[in-house]
Amino acid sequence: MPRNDAAISRVERVRRRAYLTAAGGAVAAHVFIVAEQLLRRDWANAAAFTLGMLVSAWVVVALAWLRWPTARLSGLIVAVVTVSTTAEFVPLLRAPEIGTGSFLSFLIMVALWFGLLPLRAAVPATLVAYLLFAGLAASRPTHDLSLLAYLACTTIVIGMASSFGQQITAFQQDAVTFEQAALTDPLTELPNRRAALERLRHLHALVQRGEHAGFTLVLLDLDHFKQVNDTRGHAVGDEVLRALGPALRQVLRADALLARWGGEEFVLVIPGTGAQEARVVTARLDGLSLRLPVPLPEMTFSAGAVLAHEADSVAGLLDLADRRLYAAKRAGRRQLRWDAAGGSQHAS
Repeated sequence: MPRNDAAISRVERVRRRAYLTAAGGAVAAHVFIVAEQLLRRDWANAAAFTLGMLVSAWVVVALAWLRWPTARLSGLIVAVVTVSTTAEFVPLLRAPEIGTGSFLSFLIMVALWFGLLPLRAAVPATLVAYLLFAGLAASRPTHDLSLLAYLACTTIVIGMASSFGQQITAFQQDAVTFEQAALTDPLTELPNRRAALERLRHLHALVQRGEHAGFTLVLLDLDHFKQVNDTRGHAVGDEVLRALGPALRQVLRADALLARWGGEEFVLVIPGTGAQEARVVTARLDGLSLRLPVPLPEMTFSAGAVLAHEADSVAGLLDLADRRLYAAKRAGRRQLRWDAAGGSQHAS
């Protein structure tokens, strides 16, 4: 998995844990409330609380078993919880008192608002909801203003915690964006030299420790690319570079890393390949002509390939691949070389 994809998945995992924690807590709270009402034989709000319990349980199922992304659930959760909580509060208009369960339901709804809505929407919605709920509670003959004070304080704490949480999430998303930009070539949108080096160092370290089967490193250089820039202009040259990635992907394995090394040079890292498999994989590249969606004849490239065990360091592998690449250039281009001296050779 590329580094930027891993970072995105980390942010999603944080959100998923938060959603599961909130939904699990809501299930437990509603089970407690429903059980308490059953023991007291109070059926007034049993249906509303049962609905809240089922909705919370459904969120747990959607996240834990169906593996829905959190973004798919946010708006739906807010709508369902708001409607179910409002339905729960309607019978309170005629009730002589407001039970602690209603206070808890209000806090759960507010917590979800702050967790799933932008602050500019959550803050005014919470303020209006609190004023309505406080007015309802204060109008009861047996009202307790201290509970409303506690509710206000708890709501403020929830809002502050959610605000910090949203800021942390925003910082994480910015970090993902910056990391992706730092590892991506802006022209071709392929991984850049830094990303390729990180991947190479990681794989080479695994090979050195005997924890990986090996890999093949290929340096590729477009043939006569300078002529394209000189005769057709740099805009056409840029189109050629942008089109190279999709064209090569058609003949590469899905797990191969193709990155822009610099200029018209590209690097290819194919993990899990020994000598025999490397020969099969690179044979598809040897002498290949690329059909690019630009107004040009077919483009060809020269390449030098090396196996992980052929040098003790990443720098050594790159130097060896580079020498084989230029041997291919000297030998007439449009070929992949496994040897820097003689003719086109196979992996050994």
